[in-house]
Amino acid sequence: MKRLNLILQLLIFLFLLIQASCVKNTIHLPADQRLLPAKTATRSELLQALMKKSQEIATLKATVNIDYSHGGAATGVLDEYRQTKGYVFADRPSHIRVQVQAPLVSSTVAIMVSDGNEYRVSIPIKNEFAIEDVNAPLNPKNTFNNLRPQIILEGLFVDIRDLANKPNVKSFLEEAVIGVHSYYIFSFFDTSAEEPQLVQKIWFDRTDLEVSRKQLFGKDGKLEQDVDYEDYHHSDVSYPKAITIHRPMEDFTLKLTFQQTTMNEPLDAKLLFDLPRPEGSKLLQLTK
Repeated sequence: MKRLNLILQLLIFLFLLIQASCVKNTIHLPADQRLLPAKTATRSELLQALMKKSQEIATLKATVNIDYSHGGAATGVLDEYRQTKGYVFADRPSHIRVQVQAPLVSSTVAIMVSDGNEYRVSIPIKNEFAIEDVNAPLNPKNTFNNLRPQIILEGLFVDIRDLANKPNVKSFLEEAVIGVHSYYIFSFFDTSAEEPQLVQKIWFDRTDLEVSRKQLFGKDGKLEQDVDYEDYHHSDVSYPKAITIHRPMEDFTLKLTFQQTTMNEPLDAKLLFDLPRPEGSKLLQLTK
C-alpha cells in the first residue's frame, strides 16, 4: 500500500512539473526559418494558369548576362565563365538565336541558331562553323555539341500544350514543403507503354503561385534537364528575370540573367535565324 502511494505521489509530482512547464521547452524560430505564407489554388486553376503561360509569349528578344559552368562533383573539376554578355531571340515554337559577346569588348564569340530541325554554330574569332541535326547524339566531352540552342529554347518557356493534346499523358498533383517554401507539383506521365513513364514535373511556388522549376525526364526516369525560374517581373506578361538550366547528364549549368526583355514584337526571321556559313570558315563535326 505504501509503495502504491509512493508511485501515485511520483506521478502527481511529474504531472505538476509538466503543468509548470519545467519539462517543456518552447523555442521561437527566427523569421528566416518560418514557413512562408502559402497561397491556395485548385487543380483546375493551376492547369488553367499553365495553359495561359504556354501560349501568352510568341516572340522574345532579350539582352542577357550569361554564366556558364561545366563539371563539378562528378569530375572534381569545375570550369566557370562569368558575366558574359549575350542576346537571345526566340520565335516560337522552334526558332531561336543566341549570340555571345566577349567580356569588356564588343566582338562576337559565338552565334547559335536553330529552326527545330537543325542547328548552326558560328565562331567568328576562330573562323569555324558547324551544322548539325538537333536530334544528333549528345557527347559529354564536347562542350559545343552540348550547348545546343534548342536546349536553351526549351528552358526559356513553360509549355504543356503538347502534353495536354496527348490522351495517353496523365497528370498527378501533389504538395511538398522544402525549407520555408511550400509547393504544388504537377507530374506528367506517358501511359502509352506497359509501365508509365515520367515525362515532366512543374513546380509552383505557393508564395506567389508562379512556376519556379521545370524538370524534364528521359528513359527510365533519368533527369535530363532541370530549370529554375526566379524573380518574376510582373507586367502584361509575367516573366522571370533569371533562368538557370541544369543538364546533369552533360554536367553543365547555364544561367541567363535578363537585363532587358521585349515580348510579342515581330522579328525579322531572315536576319536573325538564317545563319549562312562564312566563306573560308572551317567546318566542324560537333558530334564526333
